[in-house]
Amino acid sequence: MAVKPFARRSRRFFYGCAVALIGQLAMPAAEALDEESATLSASVEVAPVFSLSLTNPHLAFAELRPGQPTVLGEGRFFNEVACRSNSGHPWLLTAQILSLHHAQGGYALPASALEWSIVEATGSGQIAHGPGIFNPFSDQSVLLYSAQGDDTKGHPVFLHFRYRLTSPLDAPAGSYVGEIVFTMTESL
Repeated sequence: MAVKPFARRSRRFFYGCAVALIGQLAMPAAEALDEESATLSASVEVAPVFSLSLTNPHLAFAELRPGQPTVLGEGRFFNEVACRSNSGHPWLLTAQILSLHHAQGGYALPASALEWSIVEATGSGQIAHGPGIFNPFSDQSVLLYSAQGDDTKGHPVFLHFRYRLTSPLDAPAGSYVGEIVFTMTESL
């Protein structure tokens, strides 16, 4: 009978030691509640991005036959226009022909003789008149693309273009030079 009381005492003693150790470990955590903290104010300014770039900026229609259309970029595409804005505002891409005049002067091809087609766009906006459809340029600004959604949040938009030119039957032979201006305009 002497063994049983000793066994009870051992269990009680062991249990009492475990509680005492847990109490010792909890003390530093209670002290941490008395610590002070300080905050640092932070400010960040993200730079605005509003950019337009163009690859392969020279249209060259070699040996164009009057009345017959010639396409640049057949197969895939001729050039790429890249647009990017992170302002959160919608933006538009437009273009216009300033001129397509004979290098010797005296005659200009009508702006509508040159047509554009966006065959592919990586953005979430809308291609004017739909993808792959040829549309005439003008001497006034013509809408090409309307940005929306992620296009306004800094995601780059890549537009792949083809061009088609049909020279009028009465166009004088020779070289013609001109300029097409692409413009990216943001709505505020």
